[in-house]
Amino acid sequence: MKYKALTIKASGIARSIILPVVACQSEIRCHQFGLKKIESDVYALIDTGATNTSISNKLAADLNLKAVEQCKVAAAGGIHIANVYSIEISIKDMIKFTNIKAAEFIKNDKFDIIIGMDILTLGDLAITNHDHRTVVSFRVPPDTVHIDFVAADNNNNEYS
Repeated sequence: MKYKALTIKASGIARSIILPVVACQSEIRCHQFGLKKIESDVYALIDTGATNTSISNKLAADLNLKAVEQCKVAAAGGIHIANVYSIEISIKDMIKFTNIKAAEFIKNDKFDIIIGMDILTLGDLAITNHDHRTVVSFRVPPDTVHIDFVAADNNNNEYS
């Protein structure tokens, strides 16, 4: 099966994984509300600890997003109620993720989108740190086999 992939190479060990994306209101919501589709080039944090994708309150306002619902969000600051928006996210022209439900978070200085496991589980994500340099690769759809470092090591030891 044909897949699309993205690789990011850091100059050293990365303490966070941030990449450029394009975000906008979902096509369905634009038609439903009669809205003009506004796209914005922003940065996104890859967060394997986030169950769902999130969008900053500033970006939601800039894109004139309309909330589709509200939800309870449990974060480091406690539990609060957040607006939820239906958005599209494009990663480097690699692939467009549509109709993603994204809860709102308070804007910080580094990123406007948090890419959570709802998107990451649609593909394969690999993070390696050879020679003190972080390399991140993501592809969609997932491969037909799993990456298994234990099995690979056991196979290598059989021939030693």
